[in-house]
Amino acid sequence: MTPILLTLAVLTFIMIGVMVAVAAGLAAIIGGTLVFGDPFGTRIPMMISRLSIDRIDNFLLLAIPFFILAGRLMNTGGVTERLFAFIATLMRPLRGGLGHANVMASFVFAGMSGSATADVAGLGAVEMKAMRANHYPESFSAGVTAATSLLGPVLPPSIVLIAYAVQAEQSVATLFLAAIVPGIMLALAFMAWVALQSIRHNLPRGDMPSIKELRRTGLHAFLPILTPGIILVGIYAGIFTPTEAAAIAVLYAFTLTKFVYRELTWNELIDQLKGTALDTATLMFIIAMTSAFGVIALRLGLPQALVSTVLGISHNPTIVLYLLLVVWVIIGCFMAQTPAIIILTPILLPVAQQVGIDLIHFGIVMAMGLTIGLLTPPVGMVLYALNKVAYVPLGTLFRVSFPYVLIALSVICLLVMFPGLVTALPYGLGL
Repeated sequence: MTPILLTLAVLTFIMIGVMVAVAAGLAAIIGGTLVFGDPFGTRIPMMISRLSIDRIDNFLLLAIPFFILAGRLMNTGGVTERLFAFIATLMRPLRGGLGHANVMASFVFAGMSGSATADVAGLGAVEMKAMRANHYPESFSAGVTAATSLLGPVLPPSIVLIAYAVQAEQSVATLFLAAIVPGIMLALAFMAWVALQSIRHNLPRGDMPSIKELRRTGLHAFLPILTPGIILVGIYAGIFTPTEAAAIAVLYAFTLTKFVYRELTWNELIDQLKGTALDTATLMFIIAMTSAFGVIALRLGLPQALVSTVLGISHNPTIVLYLLLVVWVIIGCFMAQTPAIIILTPILLPVAQQVGIDLIHFGIVMAMGLTIGLLTPPVGMVLYALNKVAYVPLGTLFRVSFPYVLIALSVICLLVMFPGLVTALPYGLGL
């Protein structure tokens, strides 16, 4: 009972507005007191400090600030406008072409940023502007723009999957490859819904683009579209590690935005470096404190208690994963995705191992389950970001995003039922 109460204490702290890192740190101190006693001695602070430093002293974690910076540079340097212009030109002959372009542009941009908020803050503003200019219904435009940002944390180079790889000691390259089919499935499901809504709203078809127009917009977007390919081919060809790939992505984004397009000023670069430093510091603080909490929870027997509870319900891996999915969706409504996966992974990993769930499959489903919270109250980080950049009322955003929440949940349920959809690609290639 004690470890479960400790976990509930963390969640309570977070729900009342305490920072995630502070909440985890307080819980680690309380738990340390229960384990060792002597709350005013030096043993607990020294232990928490050592555990925190050990966890963040990881070469793989360097990939996170690099991918954050790469996404920021792409948003600042005119890349998103060129990318969307080309894809919108391609999709124009389809009914509701800008809706389809919205999905496809987010799919491509996901391969550059690995973040939902980066997608909606940069690409989302461009998409909403274009759809408003073409008189698309506000509800349709806002819904698809918010939903497609979910592709960012799913597809490589997902920051969330990097965090899971560190906590679960799994291969980042394998996780990235495993996320490709689920990401494609999610994008196709969104496009199917866009097609149905386009018929319902009687959205117009555009004319066929000319070869000259395709060549012009394609040349402008060609170099940005190469970014995901450079990252993934470099990793799987063994040319560089995921961390080195992140550094290459930053160098490529900087060269593109500063010297090719010449839209990035030195002052903007300094601003983006500052923003990246703040984002990274926040995330590293969370990783440090949640790691200390995870070890204390382990000492108090929380994973063992969870294993016993789950096995008391079922030994079937599929049923267990569905039960955990419900937990992840609920927690995702109250916590940001990356902190949640950092806290939950070491606690829930023994459950997955006990019932025989593949840890790559487990990580992909957990990441996608927590992603749902980006579109739901009370946190809904994507919706708040879109509210700021596109000035759509939050009430409208919550309402129009709900169908996409159901669509995403349907895709995740398929992934739970058929693990091969996740594992066939990486394992088939021998990773």
